[in-house]
Amino acid sequence: MCTFIGIESVTANAFIELLEKQNKMEVSFDTLVRYGMQVGRILQEKSNDEPVLLFSRKYQINMLENYSDFFEADLSYGSQRMFRLKCKNKQKTLHALTTNFRWTMGMPLLEAFMSIDALHELGINP
Repeated sequence: MCTFIGIESVTANAFIELLEKQNKMEVSFDTLVRYGMQVGRILQEKSNDEPVLLFSRKYQINMLENYSDFFEADLSYGSQRMFRLKCKNKQKTLHALTTNFRWTMGMPLLEAFMSIDALHELGINP
């Protein structure tokens, strides 16, 4: 069976972890790709599901349009695309991200997003 993992899920889960553990509100596209790839590997090992990562420019644009309350892109870093979290209140933002992106997620995928190996790709050492 295939499990489709959209860039919005990867980005939201990255920001949940980064905001909670390091108070960071921006992440590079390259870091998101590494995090998503590691999540996919972990998911495949634990559940035998075949992960399909949806990271193309089309999906990036869709994420920014559909979740503009949460995310914005910053292209001022030259060739490196950065995504920034819009956050006025840390606790409210964490609650909203968790509600929108984790409550309906299956446990194998959630555990993969929260795994130590995946968090290392974000620069988090629990």
